[in-house]
Amino acid sequence: MLPELFRIGGYPIRSFGVMLVIGFLAGYWLASKRAEKYGISKDQLSNLAIFALIAGVLGARIGWVAQEWAFYAKNPGEILKVTEGGMTSYGGVLFGVLAVWIWAARTKVSMVAALDLLAAPALIMHGFGRIGCFLNGCCYGGPCELPWAVEVHPDEGSNYLGHPAQLYDTMMAFAGAAFLFWYEKRTFYAHKAGQYSALFFLLYGISRFVYEFFRAGYSSTSSFGLALPDGQLAAVAMILLGGGWLLLLSRRAR
Repeated sequence: MLPELFRIGGYPIRSFGVMLVIGFLAGYWLASKRAEKYGISKDQLSNLAIFALIAGVLGARIGWVAQEWAFYAKNPGEILKVTEGGMTSYGGVLFGVLAVWIWAARTKVSMVAALDLLAAPALIMHGFGRIGCFLNGCCYGGPCELPWAVEVHPDEGSNYLGHPAQLYDTMMAFAGAAFLFWYEKRTFYAHKAGQYSALFFLLYGISRFVYEFFRAGYSSTSSFGLALPDGQLAAVAMILLGGGWLLLLSRRAR
C-alpha cells in the first residue's frame, strides 16, 4: 500500500487521485489520435472528455456513497474525500454514458460514434484507476498463498496475504483495450456503428465478473438474497447488454 505519494506544502498527494489523472490523460491521448475518424474534432473531444470525466467521477462517488450510506450518514465530512478512494465503477460508467448522451444531443454528434471512440480509452482509464485502488488499499483481494500474494490492507494485519485483485482487473482492462484497438484497426471501415461499444460492455462485464471472485475488501453485498453479489449481478447485466447489442448488429447486417 502507498496511499500517499508525497506532500506539497503539507497537502497530501494521494496515489488514487494521481492514477485517475494519469488514466484520464492516457485515455484522452489515445482518443485524440483517432477522433477525426469518427467525425469528432479535437476541440469537441476536449469538451466531451472533461464533461465525461466530471460526470464519471461524480457518478462513481454517488454510487459508492449510496452503497455505504450507513457509514456516510454518520460521517458526512467523508463524502467529498474522493482522492482517498471509495468509488463504484458501475456508477462511473452509467454517469459517463449519460454525459456522452447529453453532449451528443447538444452538439448534434452521433452518440454511438462517440461511445465507439471512447470504448478502448475507457478501459485504459479503468485499468489505471484499479492501480490507484491497489496503492490505496481499497477493494483488496481475498486470502492468497501464491508467490505474488501481498499485504492488502492494515486492517487485516501484516500476517494476512491476499490476492492483488485490483491488478488482476487492471490486466484484464488493458487486455480488453488492446483487443479493441486491434479489432478496430482491422475492421474500422467495415464495422457497424455501436460494435465497439457493445464489445466494451461485454468485455467490461466479463472482467468485472471474474474480478469479484478474488475481491474481499469492501466487496459487493447481495441485496436480493441471491448467490451472486450485487457486483456480479451488475456484471451479468453488462454482459447481456453487450452480447445482445452485438447480436442485434449481426442480424441487421444479415
